[in-house]
Amino acid sequence: MIELRNVYKYFDDTVAVDDVSLSVPKGKFCALVGTSGCGKSTTLRMINRLLAHSEGEILLDEQAISDYDPVLLRRRIGYVIQNTGLFPHWNVARNIGLVPRLLKWPASQVRQRVEELMQLLGLPVGEFANKYPHQLSGGQAQRVGVARALAADPDILLMDEPFGALDPITREKLQEMLMQLQARLHKTIVFVTHDMDEALRLADHLVVMRAGKVIQQGTPLSLLQKPADAFVDSLLGGLERGLKQASLTRVKDHMAPLGPTLPAQSRIPARYTLRQALSMMLRDHSERLTVVDQHDMPVGELSLRKLVKEAHSSEQGSSRES
Repeated sequence: MIELRNVYKYFDDTVAVDDVSLSVPKGKFCALVGTSGCGKSTTLRMINRLLAHSEGEILLDEQAISDYDPVLLRRRIGYVIQNTGLFPHWNVARNIGLVPRLLKWPASQVRQRVEELMQLLGLPVGEFANKYPHQLSGGQAQRVGVARALAADPDILLMDEPFGALDPITREKLQEMLMQLQARLHKTIVFVTHDMDEALRLADHLVVMRAGKVIQQGTPLSLLQKPADAFVDSLLGGLERGLKQASLTRVKDHMAPLGPTLPAQSRIPARYTLRQALSMMLRDHSERLTVVDQHDMPVGELSLRKLVKEAHSSEQGSSRES
């Protein structure tokens, strides 16, 4: 779907993006991560030609973006930014329907699409359609921004630190919303963030950048298990990499059948992450947890001793492969 081949971007004598190559398959979620000024936002903006690349190739569906009309290209790609970019003098419904109107959709189709997206993103039409941006909370405004980006049903969604200005609780809710949307819509997403926890939670593929270069890329798990250097290790949390890795797996994937002894008093849903399970063990001073299903019925147990043994075996296996 998206491919960058040896891409450079110069600003006068400054190299902002330095020989970047990456590909994002159709329907996958790619996160560009790194410290401020590393070139991740510049890389994102070259994909929809908001910035022209200086050297190399950028392709969409194996066609160079230079072959596309830039206006039509941008209408095909949804774009979400941190400050939402909503028109302050337009109400919510009009803001969301912007691109379909530019594409000359019939008014009835625009209205239907706007209402559909508002419901999908938890913005009841009767309550929000006629509100203006200044009447919305930060989280509500960002939902409107996402709805506007999805309005013309684009194949690609570019998101530049969309949740960066929000409080932690709102940010977590919108991350959950985005995960649910992606599970349903399967868009090809390129997402810029400096928050590694956010990237690990959302992305299929991580691209770590520093000083305009790609330092390492791969699945979140592969980077956590084998960071390329001290910089990547630090960005991934250093000594906390084990906990971050635990946040990527579910309790159900590590539980064992219920043993002959009485179930542990502490109970944890199978859908929770291993990190949440470890936190509960520390809180409750327990080495065992009873795993329950959605009906709160015991379906297995989680043992700290077995988790440590699994981790040790996995590490030994990785060492032998190396």
